[in-house]
Amino acid sequence: MLPPIFNKLSTLSPDIKKIETDQLFHDPSMEEASSQLLMQCNHLRTFKVDSPISTSALRHSIQLPSLEEFCLVVSSFQLPDPLPIVVFPSLRQLVVKGNGDPTWLKLLPAIENPVLAIITVQCTGLDVERFMETFQLTVIGCGIHECLREFTVNSPDNFKITPRIMACNLSCKNLTSLKLVSDCSNLCQTSDLTDDDIDLFTKGMPCLEYLAVGGVPCNVPSQITFKSLYTISRRCTRLRDLEIHFNPALFVTKVGMDSESWHVALGLSDFKTLSSDLCSITTISVGDIPLPAQSNASCVMALGLLGVFPCLEFVFYDNNDWRNVQDLIGVCRRMGPFAFGKG
Repeated sequence: MLPPIFNKLSTLSPDIKKIETDQLFHDPSMEEASSQLLMQCNHLRTFKVDSPISTSALRHSIQLPSLEEFCLVVSSFQLPDPLPIVVFPSLRQLVVKGNGDPTWLKLLPAIENPVLAIITVQCTGLDVERFMETFQLTVIGCGIHECLREFTVNSPDNFKITPRIMACNLSCKNLTSLKLVSDCSNLCQTSDLTDDDIDLFTKGMPCLEYLAVGGVPCNVPSQITFKSLYTISRRCTRLRDLEIHFNPALFVTKVGMDSESWHVALGLSDFKTLSSDLCSITTISVGDIPLPAQSNASCVMALGLLGVFPCLEFVFYDNNDWRNVQDLIGVCRRMGPFAFGKG
């Protein structure tokens, strides 16, 4: 018998177009109910149900001609054998919640004329690096890396974002959104990354509009410096939102209050035309990144951030030291070019 949550839905199938629920309990009865419901639906466009389904239900779902959004919960996972001739003919968005088992990736090469543009994967922290390498080989092998626009890897556990994990994304050159994040915030995810890693990564990501590397930035000193912010802005010129853990200490220490000193320190040859070469990012997240103790730190950071991100409006922070930076950015934006001595 179907649980109460699905009773009404079952009366609407097979004509129902969208089923979306979250945070369901995982037990055999829910798996059976989800599978029965799915098997009765022939015109689904969206199936996002946080429950495992049977192999038979999976076989049915991947052949649905109109299915555009699908959530696959991997638990005791088994693919249909053999796979149907038709696999996800209209799928645009795939969400996979699982235990790190990459078996589901075998579905991707079976997709003909793929339109799959959005993939979100949840897996355990220990499996992220292994998964990323398998994912890279799979999407390149079947050509999905060309059409993929948004890719998210989220883990309930902490995992280190290594240079190897970053490099696994370089094949997806048309990404507009990349998120590598963890729900666990007790350890720094990006402490292994350097400016060289960001330099390599940004060479292959010209279309990015949203970039989140690691969770909310923490108070652990990062090896990523202000130079990487400039590199990101110059190469990812479509960027609108950024969340990355960087270290402002060297920037504040080495440059003074005037714009000439900090744009020279970053190697910027022509300050007058700088803004036309950089991205139009409006928001960044700095979390709990500490500001240096220098009395002019807030002013230097505000001017520096606006120099690298000319359209910046908001800095989202947990550390209240950044309140002054946000206030000064607002003042500078109201002053326009006079804030940089161009008026």
